[in-house]
Amino acid sequence: MNDSELTGVLAALSAQFFMAVGFIIWDVTWKHSNGSAFALNLFKCNLASIIFLITASIFGYGTSELDLASNSDIGQSIGFLVLSGYIGIVVGDLLWLEALRLLGASNVFVIDTLKPFAATLLGYLILGENIQKVAFSGIVLTVVGILIVSLQQEMKSSDDNVEDENKLEEEKKELKSTLRMNSKDWNASLKENDKIIQQDENTSAFVGEVDEEAVSSVNIPIRTEADVVGEADIDQEKVEVSRCSWNKQKGFLLAIANVFLDAYGSVLTKQHGQYFTSFTINLVRFGSSGIFMVLLSVAMRLLGKKKDCRSNTQSTKDTENLWYKLPNMSKRNWAKITCGVLFVTYICPLLSNYALFEIPLGLALTLGSITPLYGMILEWMIHGEEKKPTLYSILGALLAIGGVVILGFFRSTE
Repeated sequence: MNDSELTGVLAALSAQFFMAVGFIIWDVTWKHSNGSAFALNLFKCNLASIIFLITASIFGYGTSELDLASNSDIGQSIGFLVLSGYIGIVVGDLLWLEALRLLGASNVFVIDTLKPFAATLLGYLILGENIQKVAFSGIVLTVVGILIVSLQQEMKSSDDNVEDENKLEEEKKELKSTLRMNSKDWNASLKENDKIIQQDENTSAFVGEVDEEAVSSVNIPIRTEADVVGEADIDQEKVEVSRCSWNKQKGFLLAIANVFLDAYGSVLTKQHGQYFTSFTINLVRFGSSGIFMVLLSVAMRLLGKKKDCRSNTQSTKDTENLWYKLPNMSKRNWAKITCGVLFVTYICPLLSNYALFEIPLGLALTLGSITPLYGMILEWMIHGEEKKPTLYSILGALLAIGGVVILGFFRSTE
């Protein structure tokens, strides 16, 4: 392997480390904000574009090939980079972020293991890239290791959720039991009250007033509330199960669609980005995507105001409930989100695009799938024993590292 291929591999490996750090920063902060996937994509694209513009102005916009290219070739390349940004960022990242919300990180990372194979196939069909059998075995080994790690993380997460659900069920049972006991005491109190009223009817002609006072003195409804609560719980559980099932199906479909959209966006970038530096490529891709989302957000705001004017009512919707608006957060939380953008949307794509032009597409996206390995290690370091990896997770990590070593030491192209 020559020096350029080696630096490409190192760049791809480093990119995923920064992505894992950014995801950990985003994980809690954005979820608690109730912000939409579109809002996060809108913010990260435009902020990263500003940083890319500054750095491109300092380090240069084009490569040595830019001076030899015609204006039509440059214009065509910019057009395809804009298209790759729309496919991979506006649509692809939006689907990916929504899948992340519906499925959780572990499930999405499992589906992301399909990306190296999709990239290898597209690289062969469109770019004419060939990968030797030894290198392809490295891809398979890395993907299997990542899959094991992701599945183990998902199982551990599921076990934690089961424990929480069991606690919730116990609390529900205690509540229902309490309601039933209250109902029994209630009914006994009513029977005793009826006896008193019946006795008063035999001795008083003004029992109507006493009857009303006696009945109104009982604060608990006559109907057994335990039965009502039980029926409501059953109906609610059915709705929740149906909704959860649909969300999972939708999440898997979105994640799979993102795999192919992201791979094809990378193909377009590699095909038409040879005239520009990595700073410029990212500026065009994220900048055009950010402008598109800003225009869409503004259009939705104007449409919402127009509807409010027609109905002569003021909208009472909260900003967090509108998918096209940024959520309300404290300055501290926005600072955290900004740090995540710096890692995920600036440093990571900067290194990834560099690697894209130094090594084959399939290898670049294979190395771009090792984020769960970094995530496993970082969460263990941050949370300690609570996030300690299982034996199978460690085995999966070793397999993935073995695959990366194979990709690093053997020539990737024939």
